[in-house]
Formats: sequence, structure tokens, C-alpha cells
Amino acid sequence: MQLHLDGTNSINATSEKVFRLLTDTGFLAKTLPDAEDVRVIDETHLEAKIRVRVAVVSSKLKAKMSIASVDPPSKAELQVEATGSGSNIAIKSTFVLAGSSPTTMKWAADAEITGVMAGLGSTLLRGFATKKVAEIFEGITRAIESTASQG
Repeated sequence: MQLHLDGTNSINATSEKVFRLLTDTGFLAKTLPDAEDVRVIDETHLEAKIRVRVAVVSSKLKAKMSIASVDPPSKAELQVEATGSGSNIAIKSTFVLAGSSPTTMKWAADAEITGVMAGLGSTLLRGFATKKVAEIFEGITRAIESTASQG
């Protein structure tokens, strides 16, 4: 099953700072919701165990995230592969930054979901994914704005 999500967020920080933090695996590791045992592997890779609960299905997924490509100071692609409980998820996401303080971030994510989770149905998964993506971007935005206010 495939899902596509996209949106726009406004972040009260310079585009240079937003780009630097969004391509920093150490920063991203601190902002992942429902993550356990997060390990930064290197400048472009991290691993984590992610707790996921969709309706009656609860699972821990082993996730690997990589910063696949960067086009400083405004564009990058992130990829996530997650497996667990008979499910596989592959996500390719991109973000493009414009303006500065506030910075507008346009993002898009395409996910391929197979296995048990795919059997939950597109309506249920779309609702879950939309809510989870909102949580992720709210957390990232708060963290970036917090570091921006610190200098």
C-alpha cells in the first residue's frame, strides 16, 4: 500500500539554521516521537526502535534513517526503512526551504507499507500517518525554534 502526504510549515528561525538542523542526525535523533534506543551511526545515518500503535495493532519497529541527498541551503531528501511485527515500511521524504525567519518548509513524503500494517486499510493508515507527521513536525519546529532563541 502506498501513501503520499505533503504540507507546509512555518519555522521562526533562519533558513540556514533550519537546514543545518534538519540534516543533523544528532538533532533528528532527539526529536523522533515514540523512539527508543536511538543511535546515531554517523553524519547521515541513525537507527531507532519506534513504538507504533494503529487502532488495535501495537508494534515496535526497527527503523533506519538516512539523509540521502542534500542541496544546501534549501533542499534535502531523507529516507526511512522500518521493519517489525510482520510489516515493512519505506518512506522517502523531501523538504524545500524558502524565506528566512520565518522559514517556510514545504515537505512531501511517500510511503510504501507492506505486511500486517498494510492490511489495516488506507483510511485508517492515512489518519494515523497524518496525525503522526503533524506530531513530528510540531516537535521539530519547537526544537528548532528553541535552539534559535538560544543563539
